[in-house]
Amino acid sequence: MVTPPHLHRKLSWDANADFLLLRLEPKLFTSAAYESINAEHIKIVPQLKICDPLIQQIGLTLKAELERDGLSDCLYAESMANALAVHLLRRYSAQTRKIRTYPGCLPGHKLQKAIDYIQAHLAEEVSLEAIATELGMSPYHFARLFKQSTSYSPYQYVIRSRIERAQELMLQELQSIASIALKVSFASQSQFGRHFKRLIGVTPKQFLQK
Repeated sequence: MVTPPHLHRKLSWDANADFLLLRLEPKLFTSAAYESINAEHIKIVPQLKICDPLIQQIGLTLKAELERDGLSDCLYAESMANALAVHLLRRYSAQTRKIRTYPGCLPGHKLQKAIDYIQAHLAEEVSLEAIATELGMSPYHFARLFKQSTSYSPYQYVIRSRIERAQELMLQELQSIASIALKVSFASQSQFGRHFKRLIGVTPKQFLQK
């Protein structure tokens, strides 16, 4: 079911059931819509007993990430939340005007500005909203155009950049793998190791032994 803000419902059931509840901040909808439609007219139409594979996929993906790493990466959660907000606006909004899509790429100077921002903040929590604000864009449209420009989502690009920076540190400094993982803003050594092996093909330990 989809319930807009300030609409309260009382539910009851007479058998065991599993629930996954996702709460989205209203500002996500305003952010996703402001470049396309009048945010003041956004109205999500209540839905009951719907079957929506995309909502289910996003919800279960977030749940799996939460159980594995505690949803430690803000950028990942923001990306999923923005995608969900846009989907809800497109499918369940009373607004008849469609959200605008942009077929092109980011202008060169904006792409470089985004990349410079990411590289300068690899040791910190990188926020989708912060990068988009730096470029004067909504998070949704920034993420869409960034992927069209680089073939990577902002989250994928940040992970790759962190792993590349980690490789440099591993070759330059005599530090523990755990210390380097924290230096490039991974929540844990296991999270760092998982991404490292996925992108490089070997574990951090194997990389150091080469």
